[in-house]
Amino acid sequence: MSRKKACIEAYHEMEERYAMLEIRFFTEEQKSQIKKVLADSIKQYQLSPEIVVEYDDNDNTHGMYIIEFHDDYDRESGDFFEKIIKDLDIGKCTLD
Repeated sequence: MSRKKACIEAYHEMEERYAMLEIRFFTEEQKSQIKKVLADSIKQYQLSPEIVVEYDDNDNTHGMYIIEFHDDYDRESGDFFEKIIKDLDIGKCTLD
């Protein structure tokens, strides 16, 4: 019996000038894909979000990237997050 690979998941939160996108990965391949998309997006938009990587396991194959903007007065994070979600082919993003 084959096991279905979990899809990359995203969670988005915005409040006043704060914006956060959490991207959960389940394989090393997904982790690498997220890292590449983030690097490309940062280069394209010339932004410097705060990025934290947290792991759920000892071998660092399950976890999440947390991308935050703490003073997003001009809402620059919107297009940046949209590009990331599109490039990662995330079909549905959970909003708070």
